[in-house]
Amino acid sequence: MLEKARVIKTYDKMARIMVIRGEMCGGCHACPVSKGEEFYLDVYNEAGAQEGDEVEVEMENNDFLGASMIIYGIPLLSFFLGVFAGYFAFPIFGLSKPNEIIAALSGFAFTIISYLLIRYFEPRFKESRRFKPVIKYVVK
Repeated sequence: MLEKARVIKTYDKMARIMVIRGEMCGGCHACPVSKGEEFYLDVYNEAGAQEGDEVEVEMENNDFLGASMIIYGIPLLSFFLGVFAGYFAFPIFGLSKPNEIIAALSGFAFTIISYLLIRYFEPRFKESRRFKPVIKYVVK
């Protein structure tokens, strides 16, 4: 996945870029770039870009899907596990039949716990080169 950006600042082997709105954004308003706002990101500078250069930034599709799975898949799976656990844990609470309210509450609790765990491990994800985009080409 390639995106166009402008290098704002370089330091060590990294660069701070401002993402430029692409043609594919169209009428989408899902991210700050499509809303006309400036969006800054720190990336690896493999191409040796300098301040003011327009560059193409790439994040591997597999890594992008992995990051999406962490942020969306794990909480969703946690929700379903929580609902399942809450639904079948009714004897622990002294109930004679399954209770949907307990199932829903445990589903939400598991989801909150999964987001807290993701937040706890976030510094490790940020340090990992796997989930950080890379400047591949200098356009101008």
